[in-house]
Amino acid sequence: MKPEISDLQRQVQKNCDISDARHAGAYSLCGLLLRMRDLYKWEHRMVPWQEPEPADLMGWMEDREQYWEEIIEGEIAPVVLGGERFDPYDMAGLNVRLRPMGLVYGAGYGIGMKPTFFLAERAESNSVGGLRIDVVNRELARDIFMTPAMRQGEQIFARRSCMLFFLWDHIFEAPPSAREAAEYGLARYGVGLDEVRRNAARFGDLLERIAWRELETWVYHEIGEALETGFDGGLWQELVSAYANTPVEIFARVLKDVLADTHSEGLLGHIVQNSVESSLGFYVAFQRAISRAVFPEIREAFFRFRQTGDWSLIEAARESGRRNMYRHAAALTRLHREAQASGADRARARIISEILEPLGIARGGGE
Repeated sequence: MKPEISDLQRQVQKNCDISDARHAGAYSLCGLLLRMRDLYKWEHRMVPWQEPEPADLMGWMEDREQYWEEIIEGEIAPVVLGGERFDPYDMAGLNVRLRPMGLVYGAGYGIGMKPTFFLAERAESNSVGGLRIDVVNRELARDIFMTPAMRQGEQIFARRSCMLFFLWDHIFEAPPSAREAAEYGLARYGVGLDEVRRNAARFGDLLERIAWRELETWVYHEIGEALETGFDGGLWQELVSAYANTPVEIFARVLKDVLADTHSEGLLGHIVQNSVESSLGFYVAFQRAISRAVFPEIREAFFRFRQTGDWSLIEAARESGRRNMYRHAAALTRLHREAQASGADRARARIISEILEPLGIARGGGE
């Protein structure tokens, strides 16, 4: 690796580490442990289905926590490349310099307004509807926040390594409620859930192909998000900032996600238009509890679809879910604005009692 790139990798990783140290509390204990396990595997160049020795993992986690304590007061620093200083969120400026080197840089915010960064090797680029999509392979620097696809403005990154971890984690950790949908998705590739769990190494190449193929569909979530107008961008940022690390933030993020998915050009729109059965199964299998609570139509439609193969059922669920998301978004916006004069605590209490609790969403929220 060229010294210039090695130095850049060090700088980006340091910003990732500071972000992790300062924002690890944004995750539940279980969620943090899973993310740290995956980070350990990434650092040690393990494939997702390889499990580290418990003693090795625990020792690494203790060292990492001590390191976090040492850097927790640090600040996210500008990135210096070729003698030029860049704001750490200036993706466009950095990528002008990095693309000729075969690299890309990503930056943004995750759950709890956690800063997130990565530096990766670019595999290929294309565009859809004016949006640039960069597919990346090996990641040289990253933090514990991991998402298969991310967007900033008109730029979308599709992260193959993250998609492979994401796919495996959901296969390995699939609860009984997700089993049938996961089985359905994997069956489209000629393999069963139990046989993959029992002998993942045997199916490693297939799992990689599944991850790459599903990632091609997954980017349509980001495309739908770019086209979605259900939330004014400034208002949504205000909501997630005002209620950071609360169930209201999670709820706002889920609404935005489902609005993106149910856009006619979004993830579910693409799945229906192209009859992508595997992605439909995985979409239902990967739904979190809060997503199932706000968008139950898709799960119900999926089980009817399994019996009939009638795509109009999925399309009807998409349209119904979209209408409900607009209704929830309007209610959330109204309560936020009405209660602003009383402060964020009062607004949060009203949103929880008047929207979240009737949906059966626990006060504790979740990731």
